[in-house]
Amino acid sequence: MHYLLWNGSIIAYKFILILNFKMKAYCFLLLVLSQTFSFLWSAEKPHQFAKVGSDFIYSDLKKEDSREAVMNKLRKGGFLQIYEERDKELVKCSLRLNGFRYGLAAKLKKDKLQFCLIEGQKGWQFSFYEEVVQPQWKNLREILIETYGEKREHRKFPNLHDVPFNDEGGYLTDTWDLSDRLIMLTIQFFEVKDCCTDQMVEYSCCTLLIQPKPKK
Repeated sequence: MHYLLWNGSIIAYKFILILNFKMKAYCFLLLVLSQTFSFLWSAEKPHQFAKVGSDFIYSDLKKEDSREAVMNKLRKGGFLQIYEERDKELVKCSLRLNGFRYGLAAKLKKDKLQFCLIEGQKGWQFSFYEEVVQPQWKNLREILIETYGEKREHRKFPNLHDVPFNDEGGYLTDTWDLSDRLIMLTIQFFEVKDCCTDQMVEYSCCTLLIQPKPKK
């Protein structure tokens, strides 16, 4: 009789441990999911391309803003993954536009903001160019047409072999030459040494330059 009670107690105890573990795992899963969705929702925000005639380059960033001012504005604006590359005088962060993830780079010179560059995801995998680069490029083009109009110099999305290789200018597809800014949408094709294999790997991506013009 005592053996049966003892055995039953052990079984009940094990059941409680299993149940407790499952509850903890369930709570942990809910926490991870909530943080993930929180990240996705917080990162997704309406595009902040500045209107023609404003003093802003992108969002509330202004030409000749200091490094500290750029960092503070990005933090207050809810941008994520903000970091610096001081040797290149760059401040970078991530942003989402219509569900696509991009990087935003603010280029400074002598602690004064010069221009902004939006960069799509870089990749080398098979079919990456058609499946990732082209949709991200198309998304940017549609937002820019909506914001700045159809009038521009433009050409269609190129085949990858038509994009200049290791050329900083890339393949220019769209140019908005506006009264106060120059906006250039390009495709880039370049090679970078892979840190794991020490081999040169070919990458492609789309980029968008927003260059304010000197005031007259």
